[in-house]
Amino acid sequence: MRAKVEDREEDVGFRVDVEKRGGRDVYTMRDEASGASASVLPSYGFNLFDLRLPVAGEVRPIVVSAPDFAEAPRGAGGNGTPILFPFPNRIRGGVFTFEGKEYAIPTNHGPNAIHGFAIDVPWDVVEHKATPDAAVVEGRFQLSVHAPQHLEHWPADAVLYVRYELADRTLTMTTTVSNPTAQELPYGFGIHPYFRLPFPPGGDPDRTKVILPASRYWPLKDFLPTGEVSEVSDRLDFRRGKAIRGLSLDDVLTGLEHVDAEGVCRLVDEEKRGEFQLAFDPSFRELVVYTPPGKGDVIAIEPYTQATDAINLAARGIAAGLRVLGHGEEDVLKLTMRTVG
Repeated sequence: MRAKVEDREEDVGFRVDVEKRGGRDVYTMRDEASGASASVLPSYGFNLFDLRLPVAGEVRPIVVSAPDFAEAPRGAGGNGTPILFPFPNRIRGGVFTFEGKEYAIPTNHGPNAIHGFAIDVPWDVVEHKATPDAAVVEGRFQLSVHAPQHLEHWPADAVLYVRYELADRTLTMTTTVSNPTAQELPYGFGIHPYFRLPFPPGGDPDRTKVILPASRYWPLKDFLPTGEVSEVSDRLDFRRGKAIRGLSLDDVLTGLEHVDAEGVCRLVDEEKRGEFQLAFDPSFRELVVYTPPGKGDVIAIEPYTQATDAINLAARGIAAGLRVLGHGEEDVLKLTMRTVG
């Protein structure tokens, strides 16, 4: 049961509501003019679990999560928009070597470690406000503060800021990664959002298109890259689009095309004449695409800054996107979710 709104900030058509659900704070950004909204659960990985944007003549739910996710969050990697840091997807055996030292991460997905340390822990909310231009919620994760049990499992402490801004039919996600330590910080960043196509549920899945700007892929063995990169086969070539019906995917794509410094994935509902776009800056060089079993109208499109198991691939001399920050250095990464039509 939803509690009444406890706090509200308003300015020029935008607002941020803070309410209790199941004892947890939920922050909801709203654009009064467009009807768009976006809800974030800071206490469980700062998960953007509900996004509603105008498309095809109505405000429609774009991001998929369990109906009671806010009240009783579970399935960290299977709902909403999980944040994956300091590594997305798997690390083989949970073991890697960096600068001559071996690290062992507790395995949490069969024989491997998966999806990092930020995905299900409480984050701090550092800002929530309405400005003349947007509704804003920003969160902060620090490895040593919010997941201290994992500090020994990674070469350096790390700080992550995620800032969501909602305006009109666009949600912008700006992520800042910084290294507060004297040691080198290796990292990868990704998100694992679940989207529904067609709009709305019950539409014609044959009159849809999933369009992805990837020309190459990483062949996998036991869900881990072999180290080779190949041209996409017909099964994985989404550049001209494929209907969502019957797709069965759990693949790592690369060779992403960026136009005007932006890569764009498109979910197109031809019946409703609308589309959703997930855009990303050139920091994102891989896409993991996944269709969860038994959910024929749901697809996860996951922009990553690196390939799966990049830290072990890098140790083999394979350029897989591992990023390394020195003391005081930071990276700023940008993702955008928006609708057209």
